[in-house]
Amino acid sequence: MATKKKQYGFIRKLIDKITTSASNNMSFPFYRHLVELSSGTRGYVSVTIYNTEDRYEGEMADFSFDYWTHELHIWFGESDALIEKIISAFKSIYSPQDVKVSIDEEEQD
Repeated sequence: MATKKKQYGFIRKLIDKITTSASNNMSFPFYRHLVELSSGTRGYVSVTIYNTEDRYEGEMADFSFDYWTHELHIWFGESDALIEKIISAFKSIYSPQDVKVSIDEEEQD
């Protein structure tokens, strides 16, 4: 029996919530995942998505976004499919040619 691939259907809704959030410093449950936002400035957010609502179950993704320059940096993503979902969600909110993407290749092994 083939294993079912994760679809990450909630990512687009999550990115919508993150980019419209009044605060860049909070944590909240979202579709059975804990999401943590942290920031030192209004124009930047660092996001960690955990595998479950328990942070000790491991991370699914870790990325940051600069609202002023539209720079998306992905520190970690559990799969290429998830990374692509995150990138396409930001590109659907902001102009695709305006979003600058960088990926920390060392974390992707």
